[in-house]
Amino acid sequence: MNMKKILALLLSLMLLLSLVACSSTDDEAPAGDGAGETAGDAAGETAGESGGDAAEPEMKEVIGVTVPAFTLHVNGKTLTNEQMADYAVYEIQATSVNSSGTESTVTYVGFSLADVFAAAGVTDYTSVVATADDGYAVEIAKEMASKPSTLVAISKDGEQFKTAPWFAPCSSGTTGDYLKGMVAITLDGQAFDPSSVPAPDAGDAPAEGELPEIADRTDKVEFAAYSFKVNGQEVTNETLAGLSIYKIEVTTVNSKGASSTSGYTGYKLADVLAACGVENATTVKAVANDGYESTLSAENITSDYTLVAIEKDKELGEDGTIWVAPCAETTSSAYAKLVVEIVAE
Repeated sequence: MNMKKILALLLSLMLLLSLVACSSTDDEAPAGDGAGETAGDAAGETAGESGGDAAEPEMKEVIGVTVPAFTLHVNGKTLTNEQMADYAVYEIQATSVNSSGTESTVTYVGFSLADVFAAAGVTDYTSVVATADDGYAVEIAKEMASKPSTLVAISKDGEQFKTAPWFAPCSSGTTGDYLKGMVAITLDGQAFDPSSVPAPDAGDAPAEGELPEIADRTDKVEFAAYSFKVNGQEVTNETLAGLSIYKIEVTTVNSKGASSTSGYTGYKLADVLAACGVENATTVKAVANDGYESTLSAENITSDYTLVAIEKDKELGEDGTIWVAPCAETTSSAYAKLVVEIVAE
């Protein structure tokens, strides 16, 4: 073999080794320089920009939340806040993007839709349609509806609903999937028909202007230990020892026209205020354990029918709380539960 052929062969071998070395360097990019991150990061950015499914948000169970009265029609059944009383309440921060590309993060508190469905006996569906009180509706697939983070929310950023709960699929990154003032949930694309809702039983509603019977139970009831505050002063069994105890059976009607009857047992508000040294109060607020406040009308402050109730239907208040029950009122929203303090001025 002559010198020219040997030289050509050597040059070819060197070129081949150079190409192999370059290929090996490209396949072994150092960690931290972007290798292995591109697919995951790009997918995440695309989902965020399109407003699709957001990352599953963190859920936190909250205790002692005041749940306002509501009625929700679920697949032909009527569900109320009373029927949800034994289910957990959750808090979730949800981030979504609207049609203009603006991102917002809000905090919802409410019941998981999965628990609402359990209470209503819903087991089989492919999609969910949520309908508002103005007729507007949104629809989401079962995949999102069945996530624990999809809520029937009673508050948004600390504010309770005005007419009806929010529908909040908190894992959705699209604001358009959320709905306020929800009154009904139907399944598999079916529209909500308001005429299908049976009218409330008017026979159970109290007659206008009719006052309930008030019974003196002083010698027949002995309360377990209780504690609440009046203008910052702790009130216990000893504070109110000697006061008369009354029981009132009262029928109230909620915002949807459904009526219910409960028995409140406790002391007249006027007697409690007097025992705490409060005279001629013109305003009284009942403060719940979550900070929610409700204000009594001037007529109810001095009414013999307004009770500071230690028991409702013979049961003590949740977490040691009490009720303020203006039993001359027939609207359920006038009553305050989970009360820890009475503020009188």
